[in-house]
Amino acid sequence: MKILHTADWHLGKQLHKYSLEEDQRFFLEWLSDTIQQRSIDLLLISGDIFDTAHPSNLALAQYYGFLKKLIGTDCQVIVTGGNHDSPGVLNAPRELLKFLNIKVVGSALENLGDELLHIHTPKGEVVVAAVPYLREADLRKSVSGEGYEDRLSALRQGIRGHYEKLIDLKTSQFKNLPSIAMGHLYVNGASVSESERDIHVIGGEAAFSAEFFPEGFDYVALGHIHRPQRMGTSEMIRYSGSPIALSFSERNDTKYVLELTLDNAHITQVEALAVPTFRELRCFNGTLDEVEAALKAYSFSASLSSFVEVHVTEPFADPQKEMYFNYLLQEFDKAPFQIIKPRLSFENRTRGADELFMTGTSIQDLTPKDVFLKRLVAENLDQETQSLLVEAFEEMWQEMNEHD
Repeated sequence: MKILHTADWHLGKQLHKYSLEEDQRFFLEWLSDTIQQRSIDLLLISGDIFDTAHPSNLALAQYYGFLKKLIGTDCQVIVTGGNHDSPGVLNAPRELLKFLNIKVVGSALENLGDELLHIHTPKGEVVVAAVPYLREADLRKSVSGEGYEDRLSALRQGIRGHYEKLIDLKTSQFKNLPSIAMGHLYVNGASVSESERDIHVIGGEAAFSAEFFPEGFDYVALGHIHRPQRMGTSEMIRYSGSPIALSFSERNDTKYVLELTLDNAHITQVEALAVPTFRELRCFNGTLDEVEAALKAYSFSASLSSFVEVHVTEPFADPQKEMYFNYLLQEFDKAPFQIIKPRLSFENRTRGADELFMTGTSIQDLTPKDVFLKRLVAENLDQETQSLLVEAFEEMWQEMNEHD
């Protein structure tokens, strides 16, 4: 029996206001092909299918379009909600999707036993604890006057208790069957990236540890963290990670989906299947000359045009550098890659006018030209630029006095 673990698709995601729709379309096409080619029997999606609680029509069309492709493949699907997902959006078609062997648990269920799913396939059986993102209200009632540490301890115990009840139900109802737990939470020690923009108190401050998962589950399929990784000392508690890079901090990460092989009621293998890189994210740092040279030399081989981050650092503030930086961005505006995050910074700190003169000097005793000339010296410009700026200042000052 073959089971595929994935999570954190974030359909509808934008990277610095640039849509990742094409990246996600390429991934979903690759995923549906992989499911057919590798004869996958069960697909687990551990939360954050969408990037927002109110996904666009395009994001919804991608989701349902992918599920439609699985009809006739004999691959069953379990979808659980993440912290970015709206339980209502996920749950709305739940009853209809059941007829297509697609089971959805968008939020914690009142009857906990309904989260325990018994999956039958021609190649075997497995029990899945389909645990969605657990909100504080799902776990406990607030207590008046409760201390901060007591609250966090109660949250940790609430998460553990949720899984303990499920393993108890599994043991009593399906004792001899293998079991998998799904989850969408932060496990203490997980390596995060810039794209995890809001680690909820349950995941962050509550610091749930891998050791808190009760014994009895053969594998724990986690979502919420975008870097693939094993947790604790177990090979069987894993984040699949996001299937595409969702921030520049993930630009060097290899993305995976995880394939589990179930044989004779045991998981005999967990194989990381690398997702192809459909778009490169690149960063170029250095002086203006260094970055310009790197941009001119850059080429890429991915299917989609690269997104590029540019950070130019110069030692001294210089208007000409600023002008050339803007010119450079315009020059590469029609390049076969897109600069979507440009930055120009100067190492020296720009000082205010009151810092440019000796202590004790009153600003009232200075003329505008005195302040301008002092600032000009502080900018460390070449002589030709200084002369041009002084000439421009004299013309403006004369014009202002004539109007007065």
